[in-house]
Amino acid sequence: MLSPEGGVSGQGPAPLALSLSDRAGEESPDARSTAAAVAPGPLWDAVRSLDSLDAAVQEAPRTEADDAAVDSDAAGDEHGPAVKTVASLDPAAEEPEAKATAETAQGAARREQILDGASVLFAERGYHGSSLREISRSAAISHPGMLHHFSSKSALLDAVIDRLEAHAQGLLDSVEALSTSPAQLLAALAGPWHPGRPPITLIATLSAEIVDPEHPGRYRMSRLRLVHEHILKQVLAAYAERGLLTPGTDPVFLSRAVFSLLLSLAVRERSVRALQSSSGGEPVEDVRTFVQHFLNG
Repeated sequence: MLSPEGGVSGQGPAPLALSLSDRAGEESPDARSTAAAVAPGPLWDAVRSLDSLDAAVQEAPRTEADDAAVDSDAAGDEHGPAVKTVASLDPAAEEPEAKATAETAQGAARREQILDGASVLFAERGYHGSSLREISRSAAISHPGMLHHFSSKSALLDAVIDRLEAHAQGLLDSVEALSTSPAQLLAALAGPWHPGRPPITLIATLSAEIVDPEHPGRYRMSRLRLVHEHILKQVLAAYAERGLLTPGTDPVFLSRAVFSLLLSLAVRERSVRALQSSSGGEPVEDVRTFVQHFLNG
């Protein structure tokens, strides 16, 4: 079962003085340029293999954290697993560790709660149309409490996009299953690719915003769209090899057309359908009908 949940990344807690300020969470020009920097995500290795990104994607810079992780792994290989000390066997000594674990779990749950609220508002109003205070109210958390987890709106956007990338990773991992028959693809168009539900509704709103070259999510959202098109292309190419597409159908063209239709239908549901419920057409049936025009038999 595919899950829209993804990893959470942020820039760490905000200083107390900042969290109490009326301008808490607002980004300076330096912060915006930092947010625009591209960091490797769950799809980094997969995306680097896409022909369409050869000129755009470069190897992510190695960080001190990466080096530390390598050093740690090497140390473990040399010295073997850590040996539990006598003190660690004392139940009283384990109490602080259990408490810390519980606090960590509580903090992780609170972060997910914030991300849920941010995802809803970003889908409805966009990144620029949502304030941190509105997001904190939506998540039922105090504003300083939210800034403890996400020090700026761009950090929050990064974590929301992490979720979108994790959702795409699930689809990428399911290419073989989706390629077994067109029925699998048609089912996915009513599931993880449903144009009237998250995360497609969120992708549609953020994709419309990134025409602004200063948008902090511009690169990652553009990359995410290419990944979805790549997944569809892989599936459709598998159908073409087995003669399941009508002769002359180009899987590359069709993959772009299908994903573009998904985003367009997501916008239609939030605009035309919201204003006129009798406008006709169900989004899932619309995209399924479109795909079926290209299926052979």
